[in-house]
Formats: sequence, C-alpha cells, structure tokens
Amino acid sequence: MLYILSICIQILERRKKMGERGLVINTKDHLAVIQMTRTEACGQCRACLAGMKKEEMIIEADNECNAKVGDWVIMELRNNSFMKAVLIMYGIPMIALVIGIVLGYYVLYPYIAIDREVLSFGMGLLFTALAFLWIRSKESTWDKKKIRPVATKITTEKE
Repeated sequence: MLYILSICIQILERRKKMGERGLVINTKDHLAVIQMTRTEACGQCRACLAGMKKEEMIIEADNECNAKVGDWVIMELRNNSFMKAVLIMYGIPMIALVIGIVLGYYVLYPYIAIDREVLSFGMGLLFTALAFLWIRSKESTWDKKKIRPVATKITTEKE
C-alpha cells in the first residue's frame, strides 16, 4: 500500500512539472477534443492496460485556454482529480479484497466445507471482481468534470 502511495506521489510531482501535449481536432461548447500519443507517463502509471501501448488516443478536456482546431495544447489533470481517480480504481478494489478475505476466512468457513485459505482466496477474488464491475457500472455517474483533464496552455508541437 505504501508502495502504491509513493508511486502516486512521484506521478503527481511529474505532473506538476510537465503536462501532456496534444493536438486539438475538434471543439464543442467548453470542451476540446484532443488527439495525443500515449507517453512514458502512461506506461509508468499502468492504471489501465492501454497505458502500456504506444498508440494514439482521443480524449476530451476542458478548454481553459480557448484553443481552436489545429492548436497544440498542454493538458493537465488537477491533483485532487488524480487522487480521486486513484482512490476509485485502487482503493475500492483493495477494500473489497480485504472484506472478501476476512469474510471467507472467519465468517463462511464454518458453513462451507472447503479449505479455509482457498475459501478466503476465492472470496477475495470474487469481491474484487464485483468491485471492478460496480466501478464500471457507476462510470457514467462519477463527476466527470472533476476527473476530466484540462487544456491549460496553447503551445507548439516541438516545444
């Protein structure tokens, strides 16, 4: 757990120093649709499997710098947004894992004739899977404005 926290702090420090660059390909209302290449920061985060591939991705960001189609922008994720996303994706499944293990080891063991460790392991996996399914089902209801990246500055491609 401390290891994950230290990685999150390192990523936050890197994000303070430098944002990600992308090309604005469309604008709508207060949003900019930005095309960018996944970078080294994506690979170090490993929050999703997609972060391990070098390919183009298209994301929506709040257009604070009033960028227009064809502009290169620097995008940032606000620190509190990043921590909220980390807590959702890592904290909830971790809690579910512990609850499943404890439930299997202490509560269900007397009622199910399976080895105690196997039962607790299986319940931990089941609860973790259910937590990920629950997170996925609630994805549309999370406050996307708070987790959405922000286009903060217009820049050049090479800058």
